[in-house]
Amino acid sequence: MTGLEYHSNIYLADGRDQPVFGALAWVLKPELELALDGEKLKLDFGVGWGLKKFFDFQPDDDIHPDNADQFTNFNATFGVMALPKSIVGIRLDDRFEVQNQPGELPTSDLSSLMVHISNDTNGGLTLRPGSALEFDVLGNIGLDRYTLPADLVEGVGGEANINNRTNYGPVVNARWRFLPKTSLTGNASVNWTRWDNNLIVAVGPEAEGVSYGEYLGKPDALAWRTLWGVRGQFTPKLAAGVELGYGQMYYDEETVLEDAGGLAGSSQEIDIIGEENFARDLTSFSEGLLVNAQMAYAPLRNHKVTLGYRKDFQDAFFTNYVAYNYLFLRYEGLVITRLGLTGEVTYRIDSFHGEIARDDQNVGVNVGGAWNFNDALSAGISTGWNERACLDPACENGAFYPTQYDDFWGQVGVTFTY
Repeated sequence: MTGLEYHSNIYLADGRDQPVFGALAWVLKPELELALDGEKLKLDFGVGWGLKKFFDFQPDDDIHPDNADQFTNFNATFGVMALPKSIVGIRLDDRFEVQNQPGELPTSDLSSLMVHISNDTNGGLTLRPGSALEFDVLGNIGLDRYTLPADLVEGVGGEANINNRTNYGPVVNARWRFLPKTSLTGNASVNWTRWDNNLIVAVGPEAEGVSYGEYLGKPDALAWRTLWGVRGQFTPKLAAGVELGYGQMYYDEETVLEDAGGLAGSSQEIDIIGEENFARDLTSFSEGLLVNAQMAYAPLRNHKVTLGYRKDFQDAFFTNYVAYNYLFLRYEGLVITRLGLTGEVTYRIDSFHGEIARDDQNVGVNVGGAWNFNDALSAGISTGWNERACLDPACENGAFYPTQYDDFWGQVGVTFTY
C-alpha cells in the first residue's frame, strides 16, 4: 500500500502548553504472507514494514517535521504446528514488532521518536485426548525495549534506552467443541515481570500539583489470571463470545529500594507514603475482574457489524499498572460488489496506578471507503479523529495536562495485491 497521509497534530501535543503542528506525509507499507497447510505440518509467516516521510513546506522556520519521519515500523509473525491431527502436537508462535511515536519535540534537529521494540514467543505442546477436546500447555517469554528521543533525556542526564523488560511464565489453554461451531474456552497463566532498571529518570513536562521526584520507581512484578467462557456461531447471521475471569498483580517494592541505593530522597515514594506509590498492588475485585465479550452480526450478505467490550489490566512502563475498559463498534460492508466501506468507533478508559496515578479517556473515530478495480488493485480514502483526555480530578487544576491531545487525520492511497 502507498499513499498520502495528513495529521493535524503529528507530535500529539496538548495545544495549551505545547503548540500543535500538522504535516503531510508519504506512506509506504509493503507486506508479505506465506502459509503451508500440510497433513503433518502447518506453517504461517507474515512480515510488514512501514515508512512515513513528512514533508517540510517551510524549511526556513524552526519547526522540523522531518524529525518525526518513521523508517523502522516493522512487524513479523511466525507460527508452526507440528502433528496437527495427532494426540500430541507441537506448536510455536512468535511476534516481533517495532513501533515509533513522535514526542513533543517540534524544533529538535534530532529524531523525536519514542521507540518500542517487542518480541513475544509462545511454545509447547497441544494435547488432544478426544476429537472435540484440546489443551495447550505452553511457556511464554516476552522482551521489550523502550527508547526515548535523545533531546528528551539529555537535560536530565538520562539514557535514551530508558528501560528493558523481560516477562515469562506458563500458559494453559483449553477448548471443548461441544457443538460443530461452538466451543467452551478457558485460559490460565502466571507471569513474572523483570525490569533492567527499577528506578528510572522522570522525564517529560512538569505536571502542576503533582510531585514524584527526580526518579520513578518501576518494581518487578508477579501476575496471574484466568478467563473462561463460550464462543460460537449461534445462527447463520450471529457469532458471539463471552469470557469472564479474574486476576491480580503483586509488585515487589524491594527491587526499587535496592536500586535506589544512595539516592536518598530521589523519589517522593522511597518511603512508600500514601496509597499511590510503587508498592501499589492490583488486588481489588473491581480491578481484577476480567471481561472479554464480542458479537458479530451480518444483517445482509457482505455486511457485518461487530460490537466488543474488554476489561483487562497490564503492566505499564512508567508506573505500576493500567486497568482499562475498552469498547468498540465496527462496520464492514461491500456495496455494488466493488465499493468497500468501513467505520469504527472506539472508547477506552485507562486507570493508571503507582507513582503516577490518573485516569485517561481515549476516543477514536474513523470511516473509510475503497474501490476495488479488480483482485490486484484498489484505491481508498479514509479519515478519523483520535483524542486522549485526562479525567482525573487533579487535571482540572492543570495536572497531567500535557498528556492530552487531539489529532485529526486523513489518508488517500492505493493497494496492490499479488
